[in-house]
Amino acid sequence: MIAVSFSLRPDRGKAKPDQGETLFLEENPLADKLYKYLAPELADKALSRDGATLKFSLPSEFNDPFELFLTVDHNSPPETLAFYEEVIGELNMMPTTCFSRHPDVVPMWAHYGQNGEGFVIEVDEAQLRAELGDSSAIQNVTYRDSRAEDLAHSLARAQFRQKPRDVYFLRNSVYHAAYFTKASCWSYEKERRLVLNDATNLVDVDGASLLSIPQHCVTAVILGSNTTAETKSQLRSYAAEIGCEVYECKIGRNNMSPFFLASDGSSRVFAEGAISRPENTCEVCSEPLQEGNRCSWCRIQDADREVAAASNPWRLLAASGLLEDYIDSMNSIGRK
Repeated sequence: MIAVSFSLRPDRGKAKPDQGETLFLEENPLADKLYKYLAPELADKALSRDGATLKFSLPSEFNDPFELFLTVDHNSPPETLAFYEEVIGELNMMPTTCFSRHPDVVPMWAHYGQNGEGFVIEVDEAQLRAELGDSSAIQNVTYRDSRAEDLAHSLARAQFRQKPRDVYFLRNSVYHAAYFTKASCWSYEKERRLVLNDATNLVDVDGASLLSIPQHCVTAVILGSNTTAETKSQLRSYAAEIGCEVYECKIGRNNMSPFFLASDGSSRVFAEGAISRPENTCEVCSEPLQEGNRCSWCRIQDADREVAAASNPWRLLAASGLLEDYIDSMNSIGRK
C-alpha cells in the first residue's frame, strides 16, 4: 500500500504525492462561533487566564465506531476493494477536535456537559483560523447513512481509467468523507470539526494532545443549568481574566430549547448563528416570548389555583382517606 503525507493547505496546482496533497477544499462558509461542550471537572484544564486549551483526538479514538464505514461500499466486488485498499491504504491519523454550531442542544448539554453541570466555551472561528494558519481545515460534518454516490463514481473512474489525477481526487474525497461525515443518528450534535495536518504545536499531557489558544479566540463562557456554585465561581473568574462574556443556561417552561441569562440578568437566545437579545421576554421569569409581557405559567393567579384545587377529584378522595385504596385498586386492574 502507498504511504503519502497529506497537507491541508489549499493548493490548486498539480498534485505532488511526495510533497503533500490537498485534502480538504473549503466547502462550508465561515461560522461566526464554535461551541465546545465540556464536563465540570475540566474547568481548570480547558480555561486559564491566558485563554483556552483544546483537546485533539485521532479518528481511531472517535466515539462513533462506524464513522469510517461511509468511505466505501463494503459490499463492493473484491477487485474493487483491493484497488481501494491499494490506492487509499491506511488513513492518515490527523489530530481532530470537535465543536457544535449551537450552544442550546439539550442532548449535548446532557452528554458532554454532564447533565448541565458542565459548561460551554464559545470560540470565534475567524480568530482561531488566523492563529492556526493554513495547515488546518474547519468544516461542518455531513450526516448520512450511506456513502455519497459521487464517491462511488470517483472510485469506479479511478479503477477503470487508472490515471494519477483520478486517484488524487478519489483520495481527497475519501479523506473528506472520513473526517467530515457521520451517521445521521449523530445529527443532533450539529458538529463542526477542526482537523490539523501539522501537529507540532500540540503538547502531550498525560497522553492527551492539547493545543492552547489565546484570549482573543474565546468570546464567551456558558454555565450549565446545573453547574455548582463552586464551578460557576471558578469559571466566572477565568472569564474575567480572559475578558469574555459569561452566560448562564436556563431551562424554561415554554420552549424546547434553553435560553441564556447574561451577567446583568437580561435574557439571550441563540438565533441565526449567534447569541443575541430576544425581541420579547416574560417580565417575571425572563423566558423569551413570542408576544405579551408574561408567559402562560406566570399569568396563573391565586384564584386560578383555588379553582384548580376545587376541581381536583383526588383531593376529595384524599380528604376522605380513600386515595391510597383507590390507587391500589386501579393498579390491580393492570395486573389482572
